[in-house]
Amino acid sequence: MNCQRIARMLSARQDGELNPALERQVESHLCACAACRDEWNGLQRVIERLRLPLPASDPFFPTRVMAALPERSTGGLRFLRAVAYALVFVLIVAGGFFLQMDSGSRSLPGPAAATFSAVLLEPQDLGLLSVHDDTLSLFAENSHE
Repeated sequence: MNCQRIARMLSARQDGELNPALERQVESHLCACAACRDEWNGLQRVIERLRLPLPASDPFFPTRVMAALPERSTGGLRFLRAVAYALVFVLIVAGGFFLQMDSGSRSLPGPAAATFSAVLLEPQDLGLLSVHDDTLSLFAENSHE
């Protein structure tokens, strides 16, 4: 086996994922090749340094972690968020109110009204619903208010 293939298998060997035949081949190569043996020994040292005690073995680990975290006050943030939502709601309602007041003083442009009235002038039978000439008078009365 060449060194590149062995280097790719070192992690699998560390995890115990190699079959016995490949394990023997990697072991024999490590005995014969100083560079791959140094790579294996370096990997072993890294793994040993990374081994930490499991947090589950310490029943007070969550308590210590939470105590080390800085305290955050969420009361003020919740109040500011509620004020922001209320302000947005008031602005939307006020904007709609002022737009309604503004549109009440202006009349609709001529071509749009003519198109609308032309449709209403022709009697149409739509099944149970009929649109007749007197429908236009209902809309005409409401537009002058």
